[in-house]
Amino acid sequence: MLEAVCRTFQPGTSASDGRLLARVAGLLASLPNAEDRLRLRLLLEALGHASVNLALAGRAAPFDRLSLDERVAVLRGWSDSGIQLRRAGFQALKRLVNVAWYTWPVKDDWHPSWSATGYPGALPQPAAPAVPYPPQMAADGRLPTVSITGDTVLECDVVVCGSGAGGGVVAGILAGAGLDVIVLESGPNLGPADFTQVEGDMLTRAYLDGGLLMTRSGSLPILAGSCLGGGTVINWTSSFALPEATRAQWDRLAGTTHFATPQFEAAVQRVSGRIDVNTESSPPAPRDQVLERGLRAMGWGVDVIPRNARGCPSDLECGYCGLGCRHGTKRSTTATYLADAVAGGARLVTGATANRVLRVDGRAAGVDATVALPGGGRAALTVRARRVVAACGALHTPALLLRSGLANPNIGRGLRLHPVTAIGGVFDERIEPWTGQMQTRGSRELADLDDGYGAMFETGPLHWALPASAFGWDDPVRHRADVEQLAHLSIAGILLRDRDPGRVVLGRDGRPRVDYELSQFDGRHVRVALAGAARVLAAAGARELLSLHQPPARATAGSAGWVDRFADEVATRDPGHGRMALISFHQMGTCALGASRRTAVVDPTGQSFDLPGLFVADGSVFPTSSGVNPMLTIMSTADLIARGIAAGA
Repeated sequence: MLEAVCRTFQPGTSASDGRLLARVAGLLASLPNAEDRLRLRLLLEALGHASVNLALAGRAAPFDRLSLDERVAVLRGWSDSGIQLRRAGFQALKRLVNVAWYTWPVKDDWHPSWSATGYPGALPQPAAPAVPYPPQMAADGRLPTVSITGDTVLECDVVVCGSGAGGGVVAGILAGAGLDVIVLESGPNLGPADFTQVEGDMLTRAYLDGGLLMTRSGSLPILAGSCLGGGTVINWTSSFALPEATRAQWDRLAGTTHFATPQFEAAVQRVSGRIDVNTESSPPAPRDQVLERGLRAMGWGVDVIPRNARGCPSDLECGYCGLGCRHGTKRSTTATYLADAVAGGARLVTGATANRVLRVDGRAAGVDATVALPGGGRAALTVRARRVVAACGALHTPALLLRSGLANPNIGRGLRLHPVTAIGGVFDERIEPWTGQMQTRGSRELADLDDGYGAMFETGPLHWALPASAFGWDDPVRHRADVEQLAHLSIAGILLRDRDPGRVVLGRDGRPRVDYELSQFDGRHVRVALAGAARVLAAAGARELLSLHQPPARATAGSAGWVDRFADEVATRDPGHGRMALISFHQMGTCALGASRRTAVVDPTGQSFDLPGLFVADGSVFPTSSGVNPMLTIMSTADLIARGIAAGA
């Protein structure tokens, strides 16, 4: 049945010779949660029942015995079914098949769609980095790590679980203060030679759960980093300070005087200096020029986005930076705070999953972990420490706390995801959206639609995974034609500041499960932003507009009122519950910081109300969503928490 699904989404070529089928089967098998695998297996089984297909295809036959047109009719029926699980199942299969097809070369670094658009595919490795590696790095651009070959016990002052924007900062500051630090990172230690710039490879290697994680309903995929340095290695370098109004709101909600203080601002300035946040390295890529042109034509505000990168040598290479920076210009935690940690004697362990926090006499006393061994198999790792810092991200930090027996009812609650969607515009000129700096222009014109909640406009690099998985699907021919317009495509991306939260819970296997749906309140803001994005792209000169709804809304320039009609349509259609492509790049708020255990998980120092000696230092501590790309706020918060730990050591 899976082969028939592959041949429906991608008829012809390798869909029939086994390569695509094998790739999709492998992705299905690697889905991180057993629930997801079971749901898709049941969906495939349902397609095999003749009665299921009768109403949609008009013929009582198993899916694999239907003609292509009949199979298309069945999948289209699933895509706009009144049952959300069917819609979500369709979206999941569409994502898996199309990502498997478009993001890997077919043969010898070649792909027919890449050739059709002029997409260059993987770029050659540079001869040398543009910016010299820190002295703590080896010649291959990697930091040294501890080799674990069997069951091991280690001791230290502080064990830090996670090495990204939160954990990396904590490790660097504490090691610099003279504390003995061990960092546990569940992902691999990647160096520039590992950055193949083949999109499918890098999603599998550097992203959490191979880039396949999604909410329990299947309506929203979730992308996060999972390698030494975490999301700072593969993010788009946007480095916004938390807006002043949001700082005041967070203090009001948390009952603290923490975020709107000179101390917090000093942390922002320290971090910004260490990771080299600047606007001089933000020249607009062609897609940023399109966004700016449309915004200015509308009379709307345009912001230059600060970035934590400097010395980027190649517009083409920089467009691949979400797959890893090979030039050393991105100031990730590997190049900054983790290098500082190593200089201070910290030990880094990769492939290490923190299972639970240990406790002795009512205090945190270390971590029980499991390490993946290089030759296969796993080893037990016990780290005994006087303090534990959880910085596993807003999905895995609450899971760690729950597995450790903490009973605070706020753990896992308050999840915000900054759902992202877009309007696509097709232009006469070549945009080549895979080129240029990652993200350099944006607008907060609609960021305050209701009490500080609304949406930002941003754009970003497009390779194949996002359009292949997110574009609406009428049929395989139309979908391929849409995707293969990539060279002429630019998007007005919508980053929603979501007010209404979801939740992280533990599955039976001890892994996090994400419950989240777009609320009516937040959905209204998405619809307003979609209409605005359409007008921005039309003002920039788009000849065609398309939405990410299922099926997509479409409009072609020429007739009077064409933009108004399109804007009206996207402003009235439901953007949630599997009816439109949404994706999360930012996860926040599941172990909120506050003044009281009644409403929060950690106090203003980051220490758990329930277990002294356990601290949380990542996006989990946000009281709400930040409304801007959260990296700098996570790092600034971690700076303050680390300095408090060092002062009390």
